[in-house]
Amino acid sequence: MTLPPDVRVAWREVPPGLVRREVSRSLLAELLPGADVVSRCSACGGEHGRVRVTGVEATASVSYAEGWAVVATSRSAGSVGVDAVPAEATGLDNVLPGADARTWARVEAVLKADGRGLSVDPARVRIERRADDTWVGRVDDGAPYDGYDVVGPPDVVVAVAVSPGACAAR
Repeated sequence: MTLPPDVRVAWREVPPGLVRREVSRSLLAELLPGADVVSRCSACGGEHGRVRVTGVEATASVSYAEGWAVVATSRSAGSVGVDAVPAEATGLDNVLPGADARTWARVEAVLKADGRGLSVDPARVRIERRADDTWVGRVDDGAPYDGYDVVGPPDVVVAVAVSPGACAAR
């Protein structure tokens, strides 16, 4: 699936003994030279919150799966969300009835783009397929996000959701 021109997705394996956050920050530095990246949790102040970019006009999102760090960036979208899920993930049906890896990746990408993440019940996300193999997702009370199923690391399903403005260049 072809992403909008300014949306970039990259991944890198997390070597044993290396903190996965260091790998994702390295990828973001390569994709967004000059950017400062912070991820403070709004509840506790820890380094595990939503990724925010300063120093350049861009948005970013990060996900981790099966020893991989996956990032997505955009220089025009108001927001971007990426999620990576092991292709053979189990137990997703316990969190979201009927969910497989592809469904879960799409839902969480939308929740990340929306900015509320898992503070919103995943069952509130609606995904609709389009004729061109893209999809649109939205939290039932929120804005729509254009969605893309993208190639990722081996045996990992990756989905990206972006604000519709990023798709104007298609």
